[in-house]
Amino acid sequence: MLMTRTRLVALALATSTVLMLGACGSDGDAQTAAPSTSTDSPTATDAPTTPAPTRTSTTREPSPTETTKEPAVKPGTFIDYEAVDEDGITIAAVSDTSKLSGAPLDFKTFIAASIAKQSADGVEGCTEAPRITVTQLDTGGWARGAYSAPGCGGSAVLWAKSGGAWTQAWTGQSLVDCATLERYDFPSRLAGSTCDAGGDSRPYTN
Repeated sequence: MLMTRTRLVALALATSTVLMLGACGSDGDAQTAAPSTSTDSPTATDAPTTPAPTRTSTTREPSPTETTKEPAVKPGTFIDYEAVDEDGITIAAVSDTSKLSGAPLDFKTFIAASIAKQSADGVEGCTEAPRITVTQLDTGGWARGAYSAPGCGGSAVLWAKSGGAWTQAWTGQSLVDCATLERYDFPSRLAGSTCDAGGDSRPYTN
C-alpha cells in the first residue's frame, strides 16, 4: 500500500516537470519585429525652363516687283501743250511720252504703243521715222494732235476714250465731221468751233 502511494507521487512530479518544460519552450514569448521596408521618397525637382526667344522688329523691304503708282489725274483738266512748245509735244520714241506732263498714265501708254507700232511699220515712201505730236489734252478723255513723217507730210488726229480705253476717233487733212464730234462728245475748246456737216461747215458748240 505504501509503495503504491509512493509511485503515484513520483508520477505526479514527473508530469508536472514535463508541463513546465513545455511551457518554457513555447513560441508565444518570442516576438519578431518585421523588418522595415519603407524608403524615403525621392524629392521632386523643378523642370528646367527655357527662356522665351526675344522678338526683334524688322523693317519691311519693298518688293522688287512693286512700282510707285503715279498720282491720279483730276478728270476734266485741260492741258494746252502748245503753250509749252508752239508745235506741241513731239513723240518720236516710247521714252518721249514722259514729256506729256499732267497726262493720265493710260493715255501715255496708248501713245507709247502707237509710236512703237508706227516705228515698226514705217511710212511707205519715207526714210525718216514717223512722229506723233500731242497739242491739247482734256483729262476727261479727249486729245488732239497730228501724225507726221519728216519730208512726207502728215495729218491731224483726234483721240477719245471710249469704253474705258483710248482710241483714234478721227484722222485726216480736212474739217472734222460733226457726227464724229457728237459721237464722242468732244468738247469744242479742243475740237474747234466748226465741223463738217455733209460738205457744209456749221458751228460746233459743246
